Amino acid sequence: MRPRTLSLIVLVAACSSGSEPPVTRSQGSGSGSGSVVAVVVDAAPADASTLKQHMLEHFANVSELQRAIARGHLDDAKKHARWLASHDEQLLDGWKPYVDEMRAAARAVADAADLPTAAALVSRLGLACSGCHVARSAIVTFAWAPAPDEDPALQVQMKRHQWAAARLWEGLVGPSDEMWSQGTSALAESKLDTFAAASGSKRGDVVALAGQVRTLAKRATKLTVREERGKLYGELLSTCAGCHQLVRPNPVPGP
Repeated sequence: MRPRTLSLIVLVAACSSGSEPPVTRSQGSGSGSGSVVAVVVDAAPADASTLKQHMLEHFANVSELQRAIARGHLDDAKKHARWLASHDEQLLDGWKPYVDEMRAAARAVADAADLPTAAALVSRLGLACSGCHVARSAIVTFAWAPAPDEDPALQVQMKRHQWAAARLWEGLVGPSDEMWSQGTSALAESKLDTFAAASGSKRGDVVALAGQVRTLAKRATKLTVREERGKLYGELLSTCAGCHQLVRPNPVPGP
């Protein structure tokens, strides 16, 4: 007989900013920068405290891994991947297939020879997480915040890129059709001041990569299958990482 269950809500604070408390919305609703996530799962009452801590650590590391790759910080990404590959994940019955796949993906990221390769592998992590959420009937919600306004300044344009990419990641991991749609729409229409982003011989490559991001985002708007979305997300993150590596070949640590 299945043990009596309860709904456990885990709030994960990661890179939260501002003095106002975040507002969580359901996985089908709008979401924000990914600073807070609420995960509702079934758990035996005796496991509630352990599961809460597990979900907090797990989500923080998975999210920091994909953010590190997007920023071009391969060493940081590998650090989080090694943690995921060795962390004890088997807390509830039925998790093992997803845990095994997640660990395999994390080990592959940790062994990746370069940033684009690691980026392409992150989608495996996202699919493993979302597969477990679906199988366990977990409800994942994220903090809500509006997309940054359109602006000719490169810094604001990049924030809009980051907002859109975060929505895609949440749409994949949730999984959530609406968050995926928000991310793809914003990214497909995004603008980038390539003259400010790069100069000289690099500019042509940056223009091409920015165009590829928009092309991938337009393709993503038509995808409905999780596995197809995961594959495209890997291509997109790899493209973003390649562009960042081109513009900032030696990135400094930081957000």
